[in-house]
Amino acid sequence: MMVKIVDVKGKERYINAAYVRSVTPKGAEKADIDFGHWSGAVRVKQPAEQVAEILNSALPASFDEYLAAVDQQSQSSNNMSAATTIAVIG
Repeated sequence: MMVKIVDVKGKERYINAAYVRSVTPKGAEKADIDFGHWSGAVRVKQPAEQVAEILNSALPASFDEYLAAVDQQSQSSNNMSAATTIAVIG
């Protein structure tokens, strides 16, 4: 789900498409990608429609798959934390 974008300053960024809150057109050839929880949006030199298509293609066909993967990752992290806690106490 990671998508490579290049902002208007030429800086490469890899973003998780699942965390994009909105894509806002800024003229005919630019768009802002908003993540909601960040302090600002990332501006790219691509039309908003093209950015939306790229992000949509990176998302899983079903968010059930995504949520299952997030849940599995969370459980794995919790198990690692528990193992670390036991190792520290023991």
